[in-house]
Amino acid sequence: MCHSERDDFSIIVADLAASAATLLSLAAEKIVMSDTSALGPIDPQVLLEQRHQYFPAKEVVAIVNDLDERTKTNPQAFELYATLLADIDAVIYQTAKASIRRTEELVPELLQLRRNPPSLDCSKRIVQQLQSHAMHSATIGHHQASQLGLPIEYLSPQSERWQSLWRLHAHYVALAGPYPTDTVIIEGPKVSFHFKAM
Repeated sequence: MCHSERDDFSIIVADLAASAATLLSLAAEKIVMSDTSALGPIDPQVLLEQRHQYFPAKEVVAIVNDLDERTKTNPQAFELYATLLADIDAVIYQTAKASIRRTEELVPELLQLRRNPPSLDCSKRIVQQLQSHAMHSATIGHHQASQLGLPIEYLSPQSERWQSLWRLHAHYVALAGPYPTDTVIIEGPKVSFHFKAM
């Protein structure tokens, strides 16, 4: 959809592009990043309703597989392991597996949307790097992203263009982002602060 509107579809990563935002970035002709920028892993999450929380699909699959192996070697412990899996039923397990498979298919599809798509080997490296992290919060910076073959345009934090983008990002966070509207932003030459006004 983004490519249908613009041939030069670009993404600016001011802070963190996580999960779905990383997917969107992969289709871009250019990913603008600086020292504060990071791409998070592509890590589908599944809802465990009893806990009212999302958990990484790969962790759900891993724990079920691990406990399955443990019950094979120690069948007497089945009841103990069953209680550990009380939050995960067959539907959640299959949903987690399907989410992981779909993500593995989606990354190459998105990369192929670019005017100069990467090779199949490069696509596989990107998939592996963006899905291999053990934690949802693990990120890669502009240098690693560039080494992976992603179309990174690096802007120095001191450049006028990056300063303009950073101010726009800071204003967005203050006015419409996850912080309350009574947040105060202080921009300095070396650091940015935000805090709640009294």
